[in-house]
Amino acid sequence: MDTEQTPGFGKRMVFAVWTLVQAGMVLYGLGISGYLLARVTVGERWNVIAFANNFVPWWALGCLVLAGIGLISRRRWVLIAVQLPGLIAFVVLYGGLLLPRGSAASAGDGPRLTVATYNTLSSTSDPARVVNVIAGLDADIVGLQELGPVHTDRIADELAEQYPYQSLHPALPVHGVGLLSRYPILEATAFEPVPGAMLHMRAVLDVDGVRLTVYVAHPPPPKQAFSPLTYNAEYRDRQIAILRDDYLTHDTGPVIVMGDFNMTDQSDAYRALDRLLDDAYREAGRGLGFTFPGSIKSALVVMPPLLRIDYVWYNTYFVAVDAWKVNDSGTSDHYPVAAILTLKDSQNDTHVAR
Repeated sequence: MDTEQTPGFGKRMVFAVWTLVQAGMVLYGLGISGYLLARVTVGERWNVIAFANNFVPWWALGCLVLAGIGLISRRRWVLIAVQLPGLIAFVVLYGGLLLPRGSAASAGDGPRLTVATYNTLSSTSDPARVVNVIAGLDADIVGLQELGPVHTDRIADELAEQYPYQSLHPALPVHGVGLLSRYPILEATAFEPVPGAMLHMRAVLDVDGVRLTVYVAHPPPPKQAFSPLTYNAEYRDRQIAILRDDYLTHDTGPVIVMGDFNMTDQSDAYRALDRLLDDAYREAGRGLGFTFPGSIKSALVVMPPLLRIDYVWYNTYFVAVDAWKVNDSGTSDHYPVAAILTLKDSQNDTHVAR
């Protein structure tokens, strides 16, 4: 035997590991292709598909990284090809958020509103930091979720001048809801979509003589949210359906809906709501805009935001001029979301009776 041509142990090990890595890359790409096929054929009837829908950008990032690694392989075309379905799906689903936005100069000549939504996590967040974040939003209307008594008192006292119109409904442990406004609040009602649910709110505002209906919503997170096999979003989806069918479909004038919906933009619940309303961030935002989690830190890890689950929605009476994630969570586990909306003056046939 020619010992000079016999690979050494180290070289054989490297070859074996690299072979396993390439096999794993192929399996990953085929797994993503299988997920995409199941998504369009079976959909969220399978819990694992509903779970996987939450992480489409991250699946696509895996495809991108593996395609890059595949460039150094002799089998590069195979390794890249199996990642292409995931990359193409990402471009189709999210490409619009990565492209430059057109001018919104023709948005309309009605009132221009800056609105924001913020889950305050009153159970553990710092009230002073939360108040500072709200003040810094400089929004005309702010919807608050997970509002507790201590935060409510601080907000009512310290933001009274900035927001003379307030409707705050604290509840323990984290079920409260609130609305801050620079415009008069004509009526406001806190309600539970189903008994025992976290509070929602419906309010009517006088915006320069126009009746504006505002909802602050907080459907619950899915049960077993971190387990793909037992993931269950039925309770969340039922509350969103009640909000959509029993409330929103009966409002005929200008409507804004904001809140922590505990859903991503790839869920069936999102698509059902999107058929009725427009997502301000989708229409006018840039980037992926992940809002959750914020400020999740421990001695060993700093968790980056992974999902976009906080929204500002609006109906056809508005045009979205801009939308963005606010990069200060105020020690909450959510980042606020803000948007600039312009009311289409030509459609405003719903005025406040004088």
